[in-house]
Amino acid sequence: MIEKNYRKTVGIFGGTGFIGEEIVQHLVKNGFKIKIATRNVYLAQNLKVYGDIAQIELHQVNLKSEESIKKFLQDCDVCINLVGILFETKLQKFNELHTNFPKKIASIFSKSSKSNLMIHFSALGANSNSNSAYIKSKFLGEEEVKSNFANSTIIRPSIVVGPKDSFFNMFAKLAGLLPLIPLVGSGVKFQPVYVGDVAKAINEIIINNISKETYELGGKSIYTFKELIELLLKEIRKKRIILPIPFFAGRIQAMLFQLMPKPLLTLDQIKILEEGDNVLSGKNKTFKDLKIEAKNIESILPLYLKVYRPTGQFTD
Repeated sequence: MIEKNYRKTVGIFGGTGFIGEEIVQHLVKNGFKIKIATRNVYLAQNLKVYGDIAQIELHQVNLKSEESIKKFLQDCDVCINLVGILFETKLQKFNELHTNFPKKIASIFSKSSKSNLMIHFSALGANSNSNSAYIKSKFLGEEEVKSNFANSTIIRPSIVVGPKDSFFNMFAKLAGLLPLIPLVGSGVKFQPVYVGDVAKAINEIIINNISKETYELGGKSIYTFKELIELLLKEIRKKRIILPIPFFAGRIQAMLFQLMPKPLLTLDQIKILEEGDNVLSGKNKTFKDLKIEAKNIESILPLYLKVYRPTGQFTD
């Protein structure tokens, strides 16, 4: 078999997740070879269908082993880090995954002979003064990447939505179970972004070899938290009472939810909501600088939320 010549080899940490899978699909269509680091190659086999034979490689990598990471990155031109968590567990901590791990791979990749560009995913609103451990760890991760790898680009996405998102899908399931939806921070504003647009941005950044930049990726429109839930309920054809919850009551609610294996709400997330709107700051580059027009999420939601309608996707 003749080895096909690809544009570049892109190594991805977190490539098996919701955003990672979309990025993989875009990059393979544009002639890149993809290496995906995973804890279990057998559970990630479905990703190989997106590319040609041998275009997508799955590698079992121990994220705590520098030698394992070094071996994975040794022939990569580009490294993308998507590793992140929304809540802490006994084994997974914000500081370890959002700050220390990015520092480790940035340092290792900087010594690789082929290293050309590192793209690191952070979060919209990342800053050093936040009371949220999540937000602060994201900011510190950005700083570590920039300090340890000169040709790096930071991505700060808003809430990312699409067929496998953890936002609208979660609330759609709740709406199917509860007569009302309690909502903390109902007036907080968000600028949700379509996962396909995020993948397009990554493709453009790699093709044009853009480094030493920070991109804030938000959607076309701004919504309050309550408006997003109203939009969801409209799409799934269900009438539910949206009950605004004050922050002090939300903290009590979060203390209980935190006891769940996959908490619906945490105290740290309450802190994020208390800090206000989560929209583009105007201080960094955006889709516009990449000549990408972000899709309106209202045109995307029906494509995957219709399965939650009373009689499924066949409901008018």
